[in-house]
Amino acid sequence: MSVNPGAKSEPTARRRHPLLFQQSLSEQVFWPSVTILAVCAALLIWNPVKLTPYRVQVMIVLTGTGLVLIATLVFRMRAYVQCRPEGVRLQLPLYQLTIPYQAIRATRPTELYRMFPPSKERWPQRRYLMRLSGVTVIVLDMDELPASRFLLRLWLPKYMLAPDRPGLVLAVSDWMALSSDLDELEVRSRQP
Repeated sequence: MSVNPGAKSEPTARRRHPLLFQQSLSEQVFWPSVTILAVCAALLIWNPVKLTPYRVQVMIVLTGTGLVLIATLVFRMRAYVQCRPEGVRLQLPLYQLTIPYQAIRATRPTELYRMFPPSKERWPQRRYLMRLSGVTVIVLDMDELPASRFLLRLWLPKYMLAPDRPGLVLAVSDWMALSSDLDELEVRSRQP
């Protein structure tokens, strides 16, 4: 089979860019979960006499915490953005969304703290955003959201929806690579 060097190659899916919102949540849950697991395991192994009537409850706490830890790690691995030939795939742990390139009006980088000023957030949300406030994000500006804002709020964190206009906020560690993938595939999708 010969390859024609002048032939135009079909665009392929680019690499997956993990979502930082899900990673941040996973990191916040990790150490408290590990601490609870260690304490429960130590109590079950040590087996003090006063704890004997509560052994079942400690095992339930141990199992529940283990399941929460496993779920957050799986959710972290399943949350990503990927540029594909048909559009931008936004994969969340329990929801998947593909946005065609034609629906994207513009892409722009900005800092997360400019979109969501910490002074306007309540203190628990400020604490959640503290790790990500200086992160550069990619904003996909659109004429309209791919689904209703209510439906998207069920599956997306508040900070993934642009506050000022219809659009999605994508926080990834390598925003320049994502921007490059978006630009390349967006240009290819508009060519006849």
